[in-house]
Amino acid sequence: MSDLLSNALVINLALLTLLILSVISYFYFHRRLSTKYQTLENQLHQIQNEIRAINSGNLGMGRKISRFAEDIANVEINSLQSEMPNVSEKIYRQAGLLLARGATVEEVVESCEITPSEAELLAVMHHSVHEKATNH
Repeated sequence: MSDLLSNALVINLALLTLLILSVISYFYFHRRLSTKYQTLENQLHQIQNEIRAINSGNLGMGRKISRFAEDIANVEINSLQSEMPNVSEKIYRQAGLLLARGATVEEVVESCEITPSEAELLAVMHHSVHEKATNH
């Protein structure tokens, strides 16, 4: 019976030792995993902050690009508007030359692609200027 008790005691001591080693291992690995988890969590927060910074930078750049595109559109519109009077001016100058050479209102309308009323107005103005020049 004493052998049986000593064998039971040895088994119990071995199991107790195994239990103690298991608890120590558990706490050791728990601490390592906890440290690793904390490191990963810190990296995650850092990446999230970097993404926020990139997104806010992108929004700022988007706004600047939008303003730049608006500025370009305004310059193009202003350029077209400033060119339009020159085109009209050239057409009216050409119409005046044709009238000075004796062209009819219909010929001026066809050549210069202006409305008949514009051609008639130019003819009246040309006639008026021509009369003043010959009277003086």
